[in-house]
Amino acid sequence: MKQKLKKNNNCKLKGPNIVGVFLLSLFFLIFVSLASALLVSIMKEKIPVATNPSVSVVSGEVNKFKSYSEIKEFLDESSVDIVKAGSFGGSSMRMQTMDSLNDSKEAGSWKESSPVEEISGETDYSTTNVQVAGVDEGDIIKTDGKYVYAISGNEVIITDAYPAEDAEIISRIKLDSTPSGIYINKNKLAVYGQNYNIYKYKEISDESNSLLKKRINNNYTYLKTFDISDKEDPKEEQSLDFEGNFVNSRLIGDYLYFITANYVHYYDDEIPVPLVLENGEVINKNNIECQDCWNIYYFDIPYRSHNFTSVASINISDSEEKIKNETYLLDGNQNNMFVSENNIYITYHQYISEEELMWDIVKEMILPKLDARDRERVKEIEETKNYILTPEERLEKVGFIIQNFAESLTEEEQENLKKEMEVKAKQKYEDISKELEKTIVHKIAIDEGDLNYKTAGEVPGVVLNQFSMDEDKGYFRIATTKNRNWTRFNGSSESYNNIYVLNENMKVIGKVEKLAEGEKIYSVRFMQDRAYLVTFKQIDPLFVIDLSSPTNPKVLGELKIPGFSNYLHPYDETTLIGLGKDSGSWNASLKLSLFDISDVKNPREIDSYILSGERSDSIALRDHKAFLFSKKKNLLVIPVNVDKAEILVDKVFKENNEEGEMNIIREMPKPDSIKYFNGAMVFYLDKNGFKLKGKVDHSDDNNNYRYGSDTVKRSLYIENILYTLSNKYLKMNDLSDIEEVNSLEFEKDHADLAPPAPLPIQPIF
Repeated sequence: MKQKLKKNNNCKLKGPNIVGVFLLSLFFLIFVSLASALLVSIMKEKIPVATNPSVSVVSGEVNKFKSYSEIKEFLDESSVDIVKAGSFGGSSMRMQTMDSLNDSKEAGSWKESSPVEEISGETDYSTTNVQVAGVDEGDIIKTDGKYVYAISGNEVIITDAYPAEDAEIISRIKLDSTPSGIYINKNKLAVYGQNYNIYKYKEISDESNSLLKKRINNNYTYLKTFDISDKEDPKEEQSLDFEGNFVNSRLIGDYLYFITANYVHYYDDEIPVPLVLENGEVINKNNIECQDCWNIYYFDIPYRSHNFTSVASINISDSEEKIKNETYLLDGNQNNMFVSENNIYITYHQYISEEELMWDIVKEMILPKLDARDRERVKEIEETKNYILTPEERLEKVGFIIQNFAESLTEEEQENLKKEMEVKAKQKYEDISKELEKTIVHKIAIDEGDLNYKTAGEVPGVVLNQFSMDEDKGYFRIATTKNRNWTRFNGSSESYNNIYVLNENMKVIGKVEKLAEGEKIYSVRFMQDRAYLVTFKQIDPLFVIDLSSPTNPKVLGELKIPGFSNYLHPYDETTLIGLGKDSGSWNASLKLSLFDISDVKNPREIDSYILSGERSDSIALRDHKAFLFSKKKNLLVIPVNVDKAEILVDKVFKENNEEGEMNIIREMPKPDSIKYFNGAMVFYLDKNGFKLKGKVDHSDDNNNYRYGSDTVKRSLYIENILYTLSNKYLKMNDLSDIEEVNSLEFEKDHADLAPPAPLPIQPIF
């Protein structure tokens, strides 16, 4: 006679307490109930019941919605929850933009990375330190060799900056919302930022703008263009607003590629497509049944979450040209973006949890054991529409069926099934372990403002930032980290790192995997046929990867030194500059390194400079645009914040020799003891190493708060004058002796706009 298990009538399969349904000691029942409990949690995170861990966007085809009503129908049919306007997690939530997370670290390939200096006529001046030559990036300061354009508070300030002795502010463009970045293109200025004053459009909205009235409290990103032919009197030409959060942007020629994203919202029965406004009027309010008004794409895959990502191209030199816009219904939040002259690559991370794996096993091993009647019931439940049963309700009903089946088994049957499931779980985990954490990459071709979605690819692991990606000769290269994890099926697995090469169809054709087990990527630099990879745990391995054969990449050599580099920058084709920390502790010192990579099998550190002091830090660790280097001028400038330090300053550059080259007139360095310093450090740099020429101090005597309004955020040069920018000052110093020439005070107090103090930089494993 079968020994039946007793039911626990006090425990109901409901909500997050499913784990207590079976208060029995047998592992099998605990396993099943735990799987069910965790599945409820998964469903609440918008993962469909029918999720298959092997399914990804790459297996789905890109499709175009034929009408707005088709979009609504698709979303209604979807198995994920749609955020309701005004609900928690809905329109009132502010997404963290990619600029704040990812605009940092390394640059692209040596041939493609932009030179810092340009020659325009007879003027020598620096440009924004961008990732790819010819692909400009928005920044808080720009120069054309004569004028400096800089963001300060809610203004863009135009300064007649050269000659420095006569520098003066000649105009201020006041904006309703604080700008995040600017672009300069000939006599055009583009400014963008989050629009926190969109509600002002209520005053000019009429019934034709009913869509805007309903969505007036959502997140919007503004883009304004100005004619600056007359620098003293800029004229606004175009005012655009995009419903969503700013993701990133690039300027190629006259065309600005502008990316925004937002969660899908419902507004009664209105169309959930993101709005585009011009001068406060919705310009994509076409009829619901419009067939070809806007390009809205989706993928034939099971979605976990719905996110509209819009890519717009705007000719900032011709405000009369209509903007082009494509919107993609993507699965997940966009993390990083890489842009070449021909393609935009948008990525997001996809995670498959252990709980999903457990549910997959339950469906594979238990559901087939149910009788025909129960299998039919499960099928009917899973196929029920969201508006009839929520995912949680469907799961609860399936859970009751599984519970009844489990209670019908003998102890021996339960034990045998438990063992089978353990074996199956371990095998399944080994089969898809790489799939548990991966990066999806969407490829969009661009050409003179035209947008053309191509395809998508995927690789195991996650990317650090946009500079973990590169394009060369039509091949897409990407470096990822597979993070450390723990599973009941396979115990603990260490982190490791990979480099993948994908062809033009975004298929992996070459790879190097499992580099530096137990460590994580801290910086990457792609230079022609090689990649330089820095990982960290206790020491700093610099890996040299040969990519000359796309189908057969391989490690050529590695160098291990104390500390790590957050940012790598080429000095020339055989020399690298590294900026990082000398250890992984929270109060580690800033460290500059110079690497000789001429012998790729044996890279070596030529020189290093360590800024000892309490909590020494630099914005350039997280933002490559704050890093200024000119090989022609032997110049390196980085912003620095430090407390209680002794800095040795070399006296340099007083005269030129007969060949016109600068001679170093060096005195014995003397310690410069400082209690507190916010400013920029200026180095002479050649292939022999670093020499500190001097400091540009923005610290206020009465300000002892680090990362305040006196934090230097950027530096640039025009001819032989160094310009350094903080929220409060634009200072000008002679590069020959670092003596101050002039100083402009933009505002008396912008402390409220200062960047927050960074989290301690240390590895987390």
